[in-house]
Amino acid sequence: MASGELLGTLAFSEKGSRSHFWAPVSQARARSDGSRGVQLTADKSWVTSAGHADVYVVSTKSVGGETPTTTDLYAVTAEHGGFEVSAPWLGMGLRGNASSPMRFDTGVEEGLRLGDSGSGFGTMMGVVLPWFSLGNASITLGLARAALEAAVGHVSGARLEHLDSRLADLPTIRARIGRAGTVLAANEEYVWATARKIAAGADDAMLYVLGAKAAANDAALLVTDEAMRVCGGAAFSRHLPVERAFRDARAGHVMAPTSDILYDFYAKLLCGMDLF
Repeated sequence: MASGELLGTLAFSEKGSRSHFWAPVSQARARSDGSRGVQLTADKSWVTSAGHADVYVVSTKSVGGETPTTTDLYAVTAEHGGFEVSAPWLGMGLRGNASSPMRFDTGVEEGLRLGDSGSGFGTMMGVVLPWFSLGNASITLGLARAALEAAVGHVSGARLEHLDSRLADLPTIRARIGRAGTVLAANEEYVWATARKIAAGADDAMLYVLGAKAAANDAALLVTDEAMRVCGGAAFSRHLPVERAFRDARAGHVMAPTSDILYDFYAKLLCGMDLF
């Protein structure tokens, strides 16, 4: 996967725990034939690249685990099999995403477990979450940047011929562009700061991780909404990329961990409280 030869994806979220991706309700059990390893049975929702990935990192409660955070992660390859895509992706935007539900029902060897038994929660929080949040924030802001640049190009070129002026000559249009631009610039710097904190292993890196995705997701909602407003009816046409960015940007803030959960975690960390 690191070399780009294989495509990997995460199979964490489940209907039973929804956006609390760190707490699967499925539970591995000992294999009935007495062989080593476990029987992995889990219904997963929102598996990006479902049916297309080469490796699926699947979470489940450990055998005998009694708490939602006593979990294991298993690397199940496409060649290994024992899974199926339950339904096609039919949603608002993200046409190239294939975030479909999947069902896993297969025996997996102990060697496919990532880390020690019961270490899945720690890996999800300490390894996956920082980079997932950073990547999600970056993609979300990329959508917002594309929408803003398209909007600036449109209002700078579209003319009101009877008034001999451009849309950009209207102060109300410029104010919306200005608001979107400053919000976007601030959040882009926030993401860069978060990346530096993660890379340096800073003591307050987790605070930045929790804030970056939530702030970026909300910024993208504002920026793409302003882009739609300033472009008017043209924004609904596909000759501008604004409508696509508007739709796609709405996925980020409801993608686990959701913005509401992240804001709550951020405040808990500030107040010295236990996140879970």
